[in-house]
Amino acid sequence: MKQLTRALASLLVLLSPLAPSAFESVKRPILYPNAHYEVMGKATAMADIEVCWELARKSGASENSGDQVAEDAAGDAAALAVAGAAAAAALGGDPHRAAVAGATGGAAASFAAGMAWQINPPPVFRGIVERCLFEKGYEVAGWE
Repeated sequence: MKQLTRALASLLVLLSPLAPSAFESVKRPILYPNAHYEVMGKATAMADIEVCWELARKSGASENSGDQVAEDAAGDAAALAVAGAAAAAALGGDPHRAAVAGATGGAAASFAAGMAWQINPPPVFRGIVERCLFEKGYEVAGWE
């Protein structure tokens, strides 16, 4: 079990630098070109998006779900460690080695899959940005 814990810790340490780069392509609000947008112009509208984005950050809302991805990866790793150990025991293999392999592979796959899907800010963060933009006179058409 000590091996398993060590393997999981090593895996999460190795994968953690990947998390920030995965969020560099977070979707941003697209504004509907209403009368307010036309009067303000694109440059001012983009600056207002940044102001609202910063307001959401300062409010304490999380800009990404990275913590949830790490939690899910750890949970998946634990489940696959148990499955690997059970399969090895049933097939006459080394359950400890199978548990470590299952946990390591499971955590890596879960972490990578989770990061690939984290392209939208969480709903609370989005809501704050959208409300801020609405109060400034903009209409959010969607996120890209």
